[in-house]
Amino acid sequence: MFIERKRRLDGSFVDFECERLLVEPGRRAVLRYVIPSQRRLEGTDLTLLPGTVTIAHYWADRSYNAYAWYRDGAALGYYCSIADATEIAEGRVEYLDLAVDVLIDVRGSATVLDEDELPADLAPGHRRTINRTLEDVTSGTKRLIAEIERESRPFL
Repeated sequence: MFIERKRRLDGSFVDFECERLLVEPGRRAVLRYVIPSQRRLEGTDLTLLPGTVTIAHYWADRSYNAYAWYRDGAALGYYCSIADATEIAEGRVEYLDLAVDVLIDVRGSATVLDEDELPADLAPGHRRTINRTLEDVTSGTKRLIAEIERESRPFL
């Protein structure tokens, strides 16, 4: 098993056991995770059912991670988690979750989520990373979907 460690701004963290699909230490990783129980995405009308397959993409040189969700081989949507300090090593991926996320539907429409979770005392550097990444992700959704699909499909 491979560990994804999501560190939060408050210092806490959560680990997920994933299946390793592709790992290039220090560069990028692709992992697989099967959702064990129903999960509703707050602020959206999307509910992920048990058995939904997540193909997760991590890059050391990008300030986000991307998750593609599939049910019976069909894409349900894409989720970008804005992150900092992503480390990719043998056996684990670790990153600082900057709280803000972007849900992209299969047509390329983007919805920004969780901005209300940002602490008032957020470091200016993190705020700049969030703003820059939101612009990058939301202005290039179709290109990002094409990349994620190209990288995910061989693993379905």
